[in-house]
Amino acid sequence: MALCLFCNAERREPLTFRTLLSPETEAGFCPACRDGLKRINRRNNCLYCGRDLSLLDQETVRDRICRDCVWWRKSGRNGLYVKNYSVFSYNEFIKEIINQFKFRGDSILADGFACDLRKTFQRIKKEHGTRTAFRLLDKMDASFIIVPIPLSAARLAERGFNQAEVLAEKMGAPVTNALVRDKHEPKQSKKNRRERLMERVTPFRINADYASLIEGGKVLLIDDIYTTGATIRLAAEALAQANPIEIDSLTLIHG
Repeated sequence: MALCLFCNAERREPLTFRTLLSPETEAGFCPACRDGLKRINRRNNCLYCGRDLSLLDQETVRDRICRDCVWWRKSGRNGLYVKNYSVFSYNEFIKEIINQFKFRGDSILADGFACDLRKTFQRIKKEHGTRTAFRLLDKMDASFIIVPIPLSAARLAERGFNQAEVLAEKMGAPVTNALVRDKHEPKQSKKNRRERLMERVTPFRINADYASLIEGGKVLLIDDIYTTGATIRLAAEALAQANPIEIDSLTLIHG
């Protein structure tokens, strides 16, 4: 009997060709818990950060671009960073799951998101392959170097695992720990929006063992949540020192 990873209720999966052919179902959430997750509508999301635009005051949206992304574009800090993809919008239910995942050490909850992460990754590769071919870049394939946002040594010791790395490992592709986080900073959840946006001193640096791999490659940064985009861009600035072609990101949640 398969149980929900979050609420431990029995998972009564609907009868489909998939469940008929594969009775041993992948670990995941029950239908009730899945219904509590707010999936982002790709037909009405920001073209750059991927947030669900239906959740915003429409006066702050221009040509499918949210106000934060307009600010980032004007700031001149995007550099090689192009766009973010997110699967779910932040709500109280996913907050409960993430709190249990990150702060109570229940890393197995990441298994419940594995299918969504793999599907989103395949979509990104397909989109990126089209974009790359259109731009006639030298590297015509759609392969990515998967780089999780690292924790500082102190935070890793406190938590016992890096949630971004755990999520990255669910995507079905090799994971490269190409970044090191030297600074032990206040938690992002303790900072207000302006403090996050104005953060300029990067806590990240390139892991010298992987600099040659990053050079000329296409990087996909992985993190659990995109809030203002500041952390992702600081990581991208550090990676840019190794001269990749382009940097994108995939986060489980958009906050």
